[in-house]
Amino acid sequence: MKRLLVLLGLIALPLFAAAAESPEVLLTSAGDLFSIASEAPAEGSTSQATLQLVLTERRGDEIIREIVPATMERGKHTNPLLGYDGDSGTLFVFWIQHLGSHYNQLLFVTRDIDGKWSEPTEFGSPFNLRENLRVAVTRKVVEANGIDSSAALSIHATWWEFDTHTLRHSAQYHMLSIDNGRVDRVAELDLSQFVDRNHAGYAEIDRTVLKYPMLVPSSRQDSVLLTFGAFETQNFTQVRITPTRGVKGDSRIRIPIGKRVGGFVAPRMNVNAGSSLGGVFGENGTVALYTTVEGAVRYAILSNGEWSETRSIVLDDRVSNDLAVSALRKMVAEQ
Repeated sequence: MKRLLVLLGLIALPLFAAAAESPEVLLTSAGDLFSIASEAPAEGSTSQATLQLVLTERRGDEIIREIVPATMERGKHTNPLLGYDGDSGTLFVFWIQHLGSHYNQLLFVTRDIDGKWSEPTEFGSPFNLRENLRVAVTRKVVEANGIDSSAALSIHATWWEFDTHTLRHSAQYHMLSIDNGRVDRVAELDLSQFVDRNHAGYAEIDRTVLKYPMLVPSSRQDSVLLTFGAFETQNFTQVRITPTRGVKGDSRIRIPIGKRVGGFVAPRMNVNAGSSLGGVFGENGTVALYTTVEGAVRYAILSNGEWSETRSIVLDDRVSNDLAVSALRKMVAEQ
């Protein structure tokens, strides 16, 4: 079975990055290269958008450019994320639509093997403000007996959200069940139920650190580890989420089952405007959180329940950001 390919950038891209950012790129196992970016419509275009998404596909020497149809609607369509299912030949696109300063909608479409685009799927209130979207995939679902599993594609999405009605900041999670390359169902999981409110973190931290939920798929591709922060405790919570079938009397329904597996206090480190926060998770509980600033990767290590001071890896023409993060992953793996 061909593996579902998901761009690394899906795991660490903030929703509110600038429109001029580098395009997202995805290479399939068949050798096709996809890229997608926000662009202003050409003069005389019938598009109603200020910024629309343009998909570029490279097959050998052939280059094909195509506007994602749903992004010709009015507003700014930004922050596209790509995924690909090799079994069905389906391309997945996530993005956010901005309409003014008080409306943004998280959207998802598919393009099938024949090039036909689906209607967009919306999830979440359009009047809440979102940032720091992360996406991961699993390819198995646990059956009703809780033991057996079978093949089933699920897309897990998490982000940070500000509720304009309640004025509450929190991490959000949805799971998209995919059937034959199409969204069959969108299920939500309330993450607040897993937060341990009996233990508070450091009193003085940069709360921005808490606004970057992270997803890591299991090696068996049957669950994801979700790490998210909470303002009320200033801690991170870790939840193992497993797609499960055969609940609520309907074996066709696939829902996410969450189980709290731990948590840790947030480090005393800062995330600069325009930057992002990434995480590296070791098998023995070691965690590294890192952020890229101009000319350096700054990071802190959690080991035996204690955070190190913030350290830096200086970047130059020999040490790139990717190389620095790769070294950080190796170091955590060896702890």
